[in-house]
Amino acid sequence: MRRVLSLLFAGLAFTIVFAGTAGAQEATSFYDPFDSFDTARWSTGDHNLGRSYLDPTNVDASGGNLRIKHPARSYEGGEALTNALHGYGSYSARVKPAYAPGSITGFFLYKSPDFESEIDIEIYNDRSGRVMFTTYAGGQQTHTETAQLGFDPTAAYHEYAFDYASDSMTFYVDGRPMRTWDTGIPQTSMHLMVNSWFPAWLNGNRPKKTVYTQIDWIRHTATAATP
Repeated sequence: MRRVLSLLFAGLAFTIVFAGTAGAQEATSFYDPFDSFDTARWSTGDHNLGRSYLDPTNVDASGGNLRIKHPARSYEGGEALTNALHGYGSYSARVKPAYAPGSITGFFLYKSPDFESEIDIEIYNDRSGRVMFTTYAGGQQTHTETAQLGFDPTAAYHEYAFDYASDSMTFYVDGRPMRTWDTGIPQTSMHLMVNSWFPAWLNGNRPKKTVYTQIDWIRHTATAATP
């Protein structure tokens, strides 16, 4: 979830990146195992969000994972986002969130302005087993639901996914359908994003030691062009 994207443009580098993609065509399918951080595909966020500052230096690729660091005794987090836009299709990521109560890990599509177009999976970075699914379209939140995973998401890797079509939206965890909606669906291509951060609406202390949200891989299979 992004609030407010305009902060993302504070750095000159991001102004250049997004100016180049604002009118770009949709990107095709991809699979990224994060053997390295591919700057042709990904950029890093550099802005405040909730209680966090998303520091580009907190994002790297190491050991075959995309890592987002929460430094010890800090509310800092990190964010990676595609340079290109992506539309209808399936999106999946194998994720192990950091254990940092009061923070969340997001895997989502987003395009500015705020509330206009967004599809969210947000995993609570604690042992409560909560995950939140949300959509925004036409300048408003159209759906939101918090579900129980039935496991501690910080203990192991699990696959989080969604299918995005013009007339339906289905969220999955480890291949199991969790929620389907057929109304209130955004109708545009968006940037694919992953982040880990401390929202203002969640209570939690700074982590006592440095912890990492780790993403083993991300896959997108395109199915059709968006309007």
